[in-house]
Amino acid sequence: MFKISEQWKDFERPARRGAKGWNKDFDDGVSIFLRLNDWARCCLTSDLIQAWQFELPLNRAMASGALRQAWESEPYLGGMRCGSFVSKVAHDDDIDIYWNIDEFAEAWGPTLMTSEEEKKFEAMEFPLTVYRGGTGSIDEVAQGVSWTLDLEIAKFYALDWPKRWGIEREPMIVSMQVEWDDVFAFLNGRKESELLVPFASFFRDAMTEVTDRVDVRLAG
Repeated sequence: MFKISEQWKDFERPARRGAKGWNKDFDDGVSIFLRLNDWARCCLTSDLIQAWQFELPLNRAMASGALRQAWESEPYLGGMRCGSFVSKVAHDDDIDIYWNIDEFAEAWGPTLMTSEEEKKFEAMEFPLTVYRGGTGSIDEVAQGVSWTLDLEIAKFYALDWPKRWGIEREPMIVSMQVEWDDVFAFLNGRKESELLVPFASFFRDAMTEVTDRVDVRLAG
């Protein structure tokens, strides 16, 4: 089982009713998360995800608000950045993990969105072309669930972001088309036009590599 964080009782609170109540609970979850230090945020993220796995009582809106911040924020522990709080917990050797990032995005993606993001997502016309930037092989980059509508954002994660951390592997930008039912959330809190596409690697054969000339060729 898992160690209960000091904030746990807040997330057992009965949910408010209606859309306004959901939004209020969501904002409360955000507020609780943001006032913690990075270590406490890791503990809370772990507890919320494991509560989901063990089907414990949970105020879903509050948990969604906190986990939205955990998805978009980077912990700074031991003098190092550690990806997002969610990915840090997903790769934690100190606890038993019964889930992966794809399963998290599939289960939580729809409730991580704000009301404004939901409206923008509902107004999108599919199919959409999405991009993902990283380093290494196409197969490695294809594993991720975070894709973007903005090619410049993908370029940043392929070219600029790795340099900040001394990563010298080959940059890679991958593109594919997605349908509405492939996407589980649209998140724009970091102005990155992010779409969550769980199990994107299943679409590997349909992916293309974007070259540095912004031309597109079939990958493979």
